[in-house]
Amino acid sequence: MLFPQLIKANLKTTYIGHDIQYYQRLPSTNLEAFELIETNNAYDGTVIITDQQFQGKGTKNRSWFASPGKAVTFSIILKPNISVNHSGLLALGTGVATAQAIKKIGCMPTLKWPNDILLSKKKCGGILFETRVRKEMIIWAIVGIGINVNEQKKDLPEELQSKATTLASEKGSPVQRELLVAWTLNSLESLINTLKKGEINKVKEAWLGLCDHLEESVTFELNGKKRNGLFLGINDNGSALIKTKDDRIVVSAEEISLQLS
Repeated sequence: MLFPQLIKANLKTTYIGHDIQYYQRLPSTNLEAFELIETNNAYDGTVIITDQQFQGKGTKNRSWFASPGKAVTFSIILKPNISVNHSGLLALGTGVATAQAIKKIGCMPTLKWPNDILLSKKKCGGILFETRVRKEMIIWAIVGIGINVNEQKKDLPEELQSKATTLASEKGSPVQRELLVAWTLNSLESLINTLKKGEINKVKEAWLGLCDHLEESVTFELNGKKRNGLFLGINDNGSALIKTKDDRIVVSAEEISLQLS
């Protein structure tokens, strides 16, 4: 069982996480967050967290596995008041914040564009970023974070055991989940403030410093065709810059699915 008061005791934020709504079991924390928005019960910085998410999803509606009582699955409701052009950077910044928290527990994470968190080249977590937009401004953002924390390899589905891992497996000991959540929220608020101040390059540099595949070959599908290229980095919108044999292209997370070669 997760203890919201223990999360709050480790917060250094001014607004994120001051309202934590805990559920023992939920289909999806992102869906619950949207329900709060649609019923006018949402507040900037509210966190929805559950011990068992049984209909979790990642990008492009991929399913997400999380062991009850061992993983962390939570969503943050934000009113970031930033341009929709910077939504990609906010999503990437969430990955940075999560990686910074994981570093504090003694692991060395890297990031795969746009939303995967890796340990030892294997996925241990991911980000699902969804927005409500009005007049080119993000009026609501839902940041969903899932991290496999205290599972052992045998707890993961057999088809994932060769390409996924957990924090406890890499660290060699259990991790206090509440502390991990609090540290993630602390880092996320700091990164949001950086974006609001227009310091885009700081967020870009932080993400690039954690990128697992900078200037390495990647495979991706674009317009139904599989292609190869060199991952050069990201632009000010958080889109990927890729050099192919023919040209240099700029693609968003909605346009391609990236695989490491």
